[in-house]
Amino acid sequence: MAVYDAASLKPMRNIGGGPYDSCGQATNRYYHFASTKDAADNINTPARQAQLLRLLTNVPQGAYVALVSLNKVNFSSFSPALKAAFTALGAQRVNTLQDSDPYALFGRKGAGPAQEATASTSSTVPRNSQIITLNGTLNTFASSGSLTSVRIGPAQEWTTLHHTIRVEPSDSYKLQLVGFDAQGARKVLDDNITIAKREYSLAGVSAATYPYLQLVLTATDNVNRTAPQIEQLLVTYRGYPEGIVRRDSVLAKMPKAYDPAALAEQAATGFVKVPVIFQNVSALPFGTPLKATFTLRNATKEVSTEIDVPTLNANGAVTINAELNLRGQNLYGDISGSITLNINKEGRRLPELFYFNNELAIPSFKVEDRSVPPVLDVAFDGQRILNGDIVSPRPVISVVLTDEDLQQPITDRNAFDLILTPRNGPPEKVDLTAANVTFTTNPAKGTARIDYEPGQDKPLRDGQYTLEAQGRDATGRTAGDENYKVQFEVVNASTITNIFPYPNPITHKAKFVFTLTGSELPRNMKIQIMTLTGKVVREIMMQEMGMVRIGNNITDYAWDGTDEYGDRLANGTYLYRVVMDDPQNKFERRNTVADKAFKNGWGKLVLLR
Repeated sequence: MAVYDAASLKPMRNIGGGPYDSCGQATNRYYHFASTKDAADNINTPARQAQLLRLLTNVPQGAYVALVSLNKVNFSSFSPALKAAFTALGAQRVNTLQDSDPYALFGRKGAGPAQEATASTSSTVPRNSQIITLNGTLNTFASSGSLTSVRIGPAQEWTTLHHTIRVEPSDSYKLQLVGFDAQGARKVLDDNITIAKREYSLAGVSAATYPYLQLVLTATDNVNRTAPQIEQLLVTYRGYPEGIVRRDSVLAKMPKAYDPAALAEQAATGFVKVPVIFQNVSALPFGTPLKATFTLRNATKEVSTEIDVPTLNANGAVTINAELNLRGQNLYGDISGSITLNINKEGRRLPELFYFNNELAIPSFKVEDRSVPPVLDVAFDGQRILNGDIVSPRPVISVVLTDEDLQQPITDRNAFDLILTPRNGPPEKVDLTAANVTFTTNPAKGTARIDYEPGQDKPLRDGQYTLEAQGRDATGRTAGDENYKVQFEVVNASTITNIFPYPNPITHKAKFVFTLTGSELPRNMKIQIMTLTGKVVREIMMQEMGMVRIGNNITDYAWDGTDEYGDRLANGTYLYRVVMDDPQNKFERRNTVADKAFKNGWGKLVLLR
């Protein structure tokens, strides 16, 4: 067991009622209630328990006590008086402990419940073999401390420091006077203002040099550890005016003065103009002319300018129209910024009570980045394709350039380069002035478009082709470092593959995937779904499927496993087939590696929900 003085937290070694056995290092010994010479001499004997009771009884009120059981303690043999002594330490479990239970306590005599640790009833480890842990922290008053005031000021003139501090015989203190210049540099002006100087003149402190002061009180009491009582710490001075930015006053007159869309529109012209009202809310004038700084920035760059502000009288207000020239600055993207008042010609803030209310935050707005390359987009019959996709023998290849620089639109078809290469054939540069090429431009949207119809006169022959495309903006900047390339295949024969539901099994909804070739679409077609007994439960018509085109198709329509009436079909296997309106037998079946899943044109789908 260890006992600690409540004030100093030092171990208490001379508690009345002793002597008591102890062990440990000389600087940190603790009390021990067992003999190392006689195994029968332990805490379970009446003599040792009586000795422990004397120690606990003589522990001073408020002292900290930490104890832990050693080996096997027979708690059932503790007398009521000994248990009451434990209770005085804050113990709450001493009456429920079983013999040989591990036990630890950390508490303060007479201070209420203590921290305790003992065996867990939910553990599979026997109670007398469990390991317990208890952590506690001791707190006390220090013998010394310090108190630092807020910064006092700013001041135009310092007058007097009044201080009254009531001390006891064991108390001592030191009062420092600290000055801060306009840049925040700190200097101790008087290291020890004594009690004799209860009215301390500050006339010798230059407010021009030190517009801010601070008081630092250091107190010491090594006996009672109680701080001297501060009755008065007062600094008198003549202060500075206080100005604030009145955003509300501007919005009352011009509700859209700070509207992001309006700011973005201004920035597009190269100039941003923002009105600001700065009001003096004090009875003192701003004797020095002020300056404002208008700053706009994006993630990588900042642009700013200084604006002169007229002298501001007491309780007066001034309106300025801050303007910033952005032409040639290349300030694009997300723009934000601020207008900051009360800056003198040297770029330093003039002393003032508060600075946080001297800034007008400019709301974020977006300016189009005109320095980025144009964007190239290629589509076949209105669809983007992947390498190897099948397209119509008479495709309309659309190449669109989009440029964000609306002030320099693309108006020349020579901004495009197109090259078409048949497989095993030479590259053929497309003549952009040919009859099968159409050029359109939309300067308001920053787009230019080429529609190229290589099969206009006669269909493309069967085989694979490679299309290359490149585009440039009005400044010559290309859409990419390399040409856009895509390979496609042309099949003139009219064919259709088997149609596959995806996914299959169907757990929620399924779309249908198939490939068409040739130059004509089916006149009509439908997907017929029936039970294994041959009952038709759903027919999906061609007009329901969405857009059908030459090449790879995936229906816009997704079947949800319901019948013609919208009722949910039961889980299980169903048959399906494609029925085409093809009286002239134009469409042949196109074979694929997945055809083994079909028999006589019938496929299977599974509902599994």
